[in-house]
Amino acid sequence: MDNAFTYMGKAVKIELNKSADKATVTIDGKPFKAMLHTEGKPEDNYIKLWMCEGAYSMFETPEDMARHLIRYWHQHAGKGA
Repeated sequence: MDNAFTYMGKAVKIELNKSADKATVTIDGKPFKAMLHTEGKPEDNYIKLWMCEGAYSMFETPEDMARHLIRYWHQHAGKGA
C-alpha cells in the first residue's frame, strides 16, 4: 500500500491503525475517516471493502477511495462543490 502519493495534483496520505481495519485518508490536508467492512467468512473468500464515513461508495483499498474522491472533486470544481 502507498502511504503517500500524488494524484491529479492532490497530495494523499494514508494512515492505518495497528489492526489495519481503520484508516485516515488525508487529501490536501482534509482528513476522511475510513473503515474496513467485511461480508462473509475468510474461508469463503470473503469480500473486504473500505467505506468512508458519510459516503455511500465502497472501495477495495484506501488508495482507490482517495482517487475516487479526487476525481469527484475535479468533476465538480467550479460548480459550487
